[in-house]
Amino acid sequence: MANNGKNTSSPAPKPVHSFDLWGVVAHQHILGERKVKLYKALCRNAKVSEDIIGQVVKDYVDMLDGQPWATGARKSEIIDAIDAPTFAAGIYPDYSKGFISDALVVMRDILDAGQGVIIFTSKPAPGLDRQLVVALGEKIDEICFDDKHHPNAFKTVYDRQLKHGNHIVSHTADELPELIAAKKSGLFHPDGLIYINRNDSNSSEHVKSEGIIRYVDDLRTVNYTTLTNKTSPTGKYQDYSQDFS
Repeated sequence: MANNGKNTSSPAPKPVHSFDLWGVVAHQHILGERKVKLYKALCRNAKVSEDIIGQVVKDYVDMLDGQPWATGARKSEIIDAIDAPTFAAGIYPDYSKGFISDALVVMRDILDAGQGVIIFTSKPAPGLDRQLVVALGEKIDEICFDDKHHPNAFKTVYDRQLKHGNHIVSHTADELPELIAAKKSGLFHPDGLIYINRNDSNSSEHVKSEGIIRYVDDLRTVNYTTLTNKTSPTGKYQDYSQDFS
């Protein structure tokens, strides 16, 4: 059947860049200190044992400091333990108090270039959408959460974005386990996985030994909007797992 000279091909998917929240977009120690102070006050008011309070706080601080035991499979329960009393009281973090400047700069650059941004975090982030609109001047594409230590979590987000005409081309994190999971998903070209060094918990040599070749101290050095040229031009699933050394 003739197409009358019209272009019937589908538009190329919009490149989208995924960012972890804590430690990447928001300063985890600034927000973490606020969270610990509030947790202690609420628990002491509820007569919770000082031993329990001390253990929960220690585990949480270890996680903030990037201790390997606390950034793997146990991360979720550590966060739940310290969040439980504050969430029960209807108190949520004000992320705007800890937004990191280089993250805001690169996200604005990405949006100005007509590309997309998502926040992919480990837990729900109530109020973050409104706070980011104020900081960036416009809405981002999605804020989502899942257990990022499993490759399927990345596949779920990737597939959901693809249904909206978007193609995730990068993920940035300050924790190695989730970047290893992203690598194992096969969705990302090696250039599209970025480790941002926020707390010196992992050396460049160690991160690169795990196959994560992008190690930076400032997100403004990444040049995100050029990464779209290093991935599948169609946005369809393309297994990059063999491209990692």
